[in-house]
Amino acid sequence: MSRRKTASRPRPRVPQAGQAEPPPTVSARWLLAALAITLAGAAFCVYCALALLFYQGQWQMLFHPARRITATPASAGLSSQEIQFDVTNAGNPRLDGWWIPASPAASGSNDTILYLHGASGDLSDCVPAFAALHRLGVNVFAFDYQGFGRSTGRHPTERLATDDSVAAWTYLTDTRHIPAKDIVVYGNGIGTVFAAHLAAQFAPAGVILEDPAPPARQIFLSDARARILPLPLLQKEFLDPAREIARTHVPLLFLDRSGNASRTHQLFEAAPYPKEYFDLRSAPASTYMATLHRFLDEVLLIHR
Repeated sequence: MSRRKTASRPRPRVPQAGQAEPPPTVSARWLLAALAITLAGAAFCVYCALALLFYQGQWQMLFHPARRITATPASAGLSSQEIQFDVTNAGNPRLDGWWIPASPAASGSNDTILYLHGASGDLSDCVPAFAALHRLGVNVFAFDYQGFGRSTGRHPTERLATDDSVAAWTYLTDTRHIPAKDIVVYGNGIGTVFAAHLAAQFAPAGVILEDPAPPARQIFLSDARARILPLPLLQKEFLDPAREIARTHVPLLFLDRSGNASRTHQLFEAAPYPKEYFDLRSAPASTYMATLHRFLDEVLLIHR
């Protein structure tokens, strides 16, 4: 009988005693895959860190507060009283502001303008505006939001500044006992957001909205870093008064003084009557004063 020869399998090589086993070989494909995974993981961590930084610090793209009071109403020859209000449970006031009284003989000595300043600086930067408003013959009350000037707080946010504006309104109506019909709210820049909130909630005699700031989303999208983030999931600052302006029922005066006519006119179109719009970019200061004086006469005349 013939024997069938079968192929013998190679026996695994057994290392001799004291001889190191050869290292396993790694393919180039495996190395490339591992490198890609590592880079993707690093990129994801960087993306998450950027998202977290944006979520926590988005206020810094909107608010630019200052902490040093470099000018006071006295710098413009105005008498004033420093007001600390919005007291905490511990008895410490959160907010700091100025009460600038009208001359006793002024026709509007019983009327008050509540001034809500913009996103940059502090009350020091508004002293020229206070001097102009004082010449209208009315009282002026202005304050710094939390995080600005001498007010407390680490930094401002939309929610805090909205609460601060309500606290200022409450100070005027509850502490000074000024009727809502004798108060005109004046919002400048980002202050128009908080002025619109007061208009919708409390119905003052009238509201002046000067140079409304663009909404927060527009500011965010102007930054290339923010455009790669999922803004609908991360955005907590909005600063868009359009919705509250649309549901106000008090006289509104829109002023464009710095060239943001499109935004001012957009909000004006969305607002209900009664409303007025003035483009004062190329107008002299006397036109600005005449416009304010006429508006105050219209909304406060019955009370003077």
